[in-house]
Amino acid sequence: MSNKNNKKASDYLEFYMGIVLIVSGIFFLLSKAVVHSGFGAWSIAGMNVSSGLVIIPLMIGIIWLVNNPKSIIARLITIAGSIFIIASIIMNIRITFTTTSMFDYLVMMLLIAGGIGLVLKSIFMARK
Repeated sequence: MSNKNNKKASDYLEFYMGIVLIVSGIFFLLSKAVVHSGFGAWSIAGMNVSSGLVIIPLMIGIIWLVNNPKSIIARLITIAGSIFIIASIIMNIRITFTTTSMFDYLVMMLLIAGGIGLVLKSIFMARK
């Protein structure tokens, strides 16, 4: 009975240690990332669209909704305008990674891989 309880506690410990390893590896990896944002043009079907032009569908949809609140087309245009604005923000983000040593990179990857291994081991071994 005691051996069974120790095995169960060991599975939980391995699982949580794996989660800690994964989170720490991802933290170290993301701490090396630099995020840049810029306002400029983005491309739709090969045409460059200025980031200011994305507001026009939203403005048209809102004006149409004020004049005719029950119009489904006005609601669709307003939703599409909102989606265009969110997409333009996301598309103008650039993520670059700073230079890092091979040792740091290996430590990050080993933390992530070791954590995933511990989590998978505790999940699949507990079922047997």
